[in-house]
Amino acid sequence: MSTDYCLLKKVPACDLFDGRLEGFGVREHVKPDATTEKSRLLTDGRNYLWVYIGDDGFVGCLTRYYPNGAPGKILSVLAEVFDTDIVSEYEPRFWGFDSQEEWDADTDQRARESRDRFYLEIINYLRGERNTDEIRPGTVGERQAQIAQKLVERDPSLLQPEAKEKLMAQIDAAYMGDHAATVELSDEEIVAARMMVTHEKDLPQA
Repeated sequence: MSTDYCLLKKVPACDLFDGRLEGFGVREHVKPDATTEKSRLLTDGRNYLWVYIGDDGFVGCLTRYYPNGAPGKILSVLAEVFDTDIVSEYEPRFWGFDSQEEWDADTDQRARESRDRFYLEIINYLRGERNTDEIRPGTVGERQAQIAQKLVERDPSLLQPEAKEKLMAQIDAAYMGDHAATVELSDEEIVAARMMVTHEKDLPQA
C-alpha cells in the first residue's frame, strides 16, 4: 500500500541530500538493504518518504509506503525549501493535466478504447481465434469470454455489431453476479486507509 507524489519543479536529487534539509528537521535515513543511488530515504525522525531518482539526476517520484507514517512534514519542508508545489497521484497535475475535467476526459477515452479492443477480442474468441492478448487461460478475460460464449449460444443475435453494447453489458452483469463479494476490513486495514488519505487533499504548496 503506497502513495506517490511529485514535485512540480525539476529539482536535482543531490540537493535533497546535501544537508540543507537538516535545519528543518529532515534528514536522510540510510537503509542498507534498500538504499541505492536511485532510491534514497528521507525522514523527520518518525515518518519516512522514499525518493526515486531519474536517470537525469533529478527527483522523479516520492513514495510513502504503509506503515511508514504520514509524510506531511517532509513534504511541507520540500515545498518550502525548493519553492515548489507537490501533488499526489490522486490529483490531475501529477499526470500532467491542468484540471480534473481534462483527466476525467482522458480516462474515459482510454476506457472506451480498451473496451473496444476487448470487444474485438471477444468476437475473435467466439469465432475460434483464442490466442489473444487479453484472453489467456486462467485470466479474467477468459472467464468473460466463456460467459460471452454461453450468452451467444442462447441468443446468436448478440454476435451482430449493433448488439455490441448489449453483449458487453450482459457479460459485465453475469461476471459481477458470479464474483460479488463482501469485504470486511480489519482494524489495522481501516487505520491504513485513513492514513492513505491523510494530507492528500491539503498537500503543501509553494
